[in-house]
Amino acid sequence: MTNKPDADDPLRALLVDATAVNRDAIAEVLKGRIAIDSGSGRLVLLSSYNQLDARRKVLNVLLARKAVYLLKLADNEVLTNKEVTDLTGLAPGTAAPSLKSLRELRLVSQDGDKAYYIPNAQLGNAIDFFKAQGRERS
Repeated sequence: MTNKPDADDPLRALLVDATAVNRDAIAEVLKGRIAIDSGSGRLVLLSSYNQLDARRKVLNVLLARKAVYLLKLADNEVLTNKEVTDLTGLAPGTAAPSLKSLRELRLVSQDGDKAYYIPNAQLGNAIDFFKAQGRERS
């Protein structure tokens, strides 16, 4: 018996590419809420962004930053706590608990410098959480 999986091995159906990103799902979540300046990568908050609760504002900004990175308009996808506060327009006393909550839900991670990002492996869960907006509140 060999340990080498072949094309007929049913376990191959379990293999995923953890680095793959669903660009369509990101675009769907951001559309109408956040636009991205094509020259600078700067995030532009649109009117429907203001209808989001605090956690979804934070999540939307982190998803937008991932999009900026994927579009090669930035060198990385991470945002510091201050950058999240500045970009979301939330008070520090609102942004920080939202980031903590999203981290506890394992939707957001921190890098070695404590900057925040959405890991590719959690992207689907983050988008599902975002779409559940009328079903549970922060």
